[in-house]
Amino acid sequence: MPYADLDLEAGRKNGTVWVRLPNRHFDPEKGHRLYNRYLDELEHAERLGFDAVSVNEHHQTAYGLMPSPIVTASALARRTQRVRIAILGSALPLREHPLMVAEEHAMIDVISGGRLISGFVRGIPSASTRPSRTSASTRRTTSSCAPGPSRGRSRSRASTTTSST
Repeated sequence: MPYADLDLEAGRKNGTVWVRLPNRHFDPEKGHRLYNRYLDELEHAERLGFDAVSVNEHHQTAYGLMPSPIVTASALARRTQRVRIAILGSALPLREHPLMVAEEHAMIDVISGGRLISGFVRGIPSASTRPSRTSASTRRTTSSCAPGPSRGRSRSRASTTTSST
């Protein structure tokens, strides 16, 4: 989901369109139209006969306007009937606790009737930018809960539990 309306010259002058690109280069009205266009295209994939569509997580870049694939997958779960929905790369280190991600994925899976495919990213370079996280604490936290597609049932590892009720 790139920001198609980016002024490429502004990106060149800035030296990058990742992390340091000022927000003034984003037009919310154009963003509104673009997000809806991308959602329409993902929904149309079902009508074209695709078996699955995928969404992934990207932060602070003009090349990826999806800081929360959970939001996009939720919209698709409600507006599609057959196509499987793959979340590829939910970044666990950026969330307070992976249990929240597990619960959100389980909820989408139930709403979609068991069509969710979940993928997770254990570590990312920006994980170290959070003051409350270190590599060791991120590894301990993300290892304590390893959710997968639930088919309407919650799964958990170690001492964590989830419930779909």
